[in-house]
This record gives sequence, structure tokens and C-alpha cells, in this order.
Amino acid sequence: MHARDSLDPSRSMWHFIAVHLRRYREANGMSGQALGDLLDCDRSTVSRYESATLRLKPSHAETVDRLWDTGGMFTNLVGFAGVADEGDWLLSLAGFERRASRIRSWEPTVIPGLLQTPDYAKAALTAWPGSDWDAGLERRMARKSAVFDRETPPRVTAFLNWAALAQLVGSREIMRDQLTHLLTLGELPHVTIRVVENQAGAHSGLDGPITVLTVDERDLAYDEATTRGRFLMEPLAVQEVIVKYDSISDIATPVGPSRLLLEAERERWT
Repeated sequence: MHARDSLDPSRSMWHFIAVHLRRYREANGMSGQALGDLLDCDRSTVSRYESATLRLKPSHAETVDRLWDTGGMFTNLVGFAGVADEGDWLLSLAGFERRASRIRSWEPTVIPGLLQTPDYAKAALTAWPGSDWDAGLERRMARKSAVFDRETPPRVTAFLNWAALAQLVGSREIMRDQLTHLLTLGELPHVTIRVVENQAGAHSGLDGPITVLTVDERDLAYDEATTRGRFLMEPLAVQEVIVKYDSISDIATPVGPSRLLLEAERERWT
């Protein structure tokens, strides 16, 4: 079996780069030798790039971007890969959040991690037996701090499903404090929180959470609609997620009425 046959682009950014480098090369009818000539390297180097046994150099990423007019895709991918945790897409999400100028999220079942209080986060994490709860809580709070405690924080827009507000996590006191925290966050000029009510019925967002981040003026998406989270970086794939996110926006309650809903839910937990 060739090394490239064992690549898993859903779990490794470098595998993702390797798979798409080969796909672009073949789609443009170019041999490995021809690409090597343009990159001023030998054919074996191209082969190693495409099997992820060698990481694509930033200078070579820039060359293939110009060659195939990708809009800087490979250059950005190599940059993203440099801050990503190879073993876990979710951990690398924190690296992108620290650099994002805009964060858009949808969560159908719980309060999004970036909006959680420490007590709510701890209660949610302890629902997973065998996990390192303390380490998980520390990472989650660090993610939150990296976003909201910046000198110039990103624009954050969060759509919450009604079920996330009605689901007891921890205790009534924890839920009341969590709702108070959401109301406080919603007062910030760079934060928008809207609720999708039960009356909205079935919609495309029910199959899982979505996060869309704008990093270095480029959008990327984190999609948990499959059996595990994955990053999408190709423009067409990201656009599909953005269209899905926009469809949720179409049915979400406006900001003012959403705030009234949050206040009512807080009273219910009193």
C-alpha cells in the first residue's frame, strides 16, 4: 500500500494538504516531475509532499498558489498547520480562535464552549466518564480568555437552540448563573446572541454544531455534523457550511426578543 493511501485528511492538516496538492496537480494534468521542475526540486520531493512524509515548504506553497490561482489556499493551509495540534482537530480550534477576527457558531444541544461559565463547563465535562476533567476545564477557560480578553476581541455571533437553554446541566443555580452570563455577554458591542425557538421546527442545523472562523481574512469551518469534528478549508466546502449557517440565521429570533427569552429562562431556573 502506498503511503498516500493511508492518509486521513479529516484528522491531520498535513494529510489534508498532501491530498489536495496531489488532487490539484492531477486536475491540471501535471506530472510529479513537471511540478518538481517548477518548484526547483526533484520528483521524489513532490512524492513525499503528496504522501505527507515531508511537509510542504511555505515557499513552495506560495508557488503552487500562483501556479493554480488558488487564492492563497496552500499558503494559508501551511500557516494553519503550523499552529494545529496534529492529533486532535478540536485542540487546534483554539489556535484558530486566538487569531480569528470573526467567530460564528451554532450549537443545538448545549451552551457553546466559548460562552460557558466555569461551573457549567465543569458540569458538562464531568458527563464524560474517563475524561481528564480538570485539564479539559483549564483548556476551555483558556480558549475563552484568548477570545474575550484580547485588546481587540473578535466579532462573535452565536445561535443557541432552545433545547440548550432548557436542558439542566449541573444544578438550577448553575443554569441561572449561566443564563446571567449569556445576558452579560450579549451587552458587549462585539457579541451577538440569538435563539432558535422550538417553533422553528426541523432545520438543517439539527445534525450538529457549526463554527465558522475568519482568520487572516480567510474563512474556515469546523463541522461536527459527522461522527467526529473536522476542519473544512477549501472555499467551496466552507461556503456550503456558511450557507447552512445563514439558513439558521434566517429562522433565529432577533436580538431583542432573544434577550427576552434568555431573561425568561433565567427566571425559570430561579
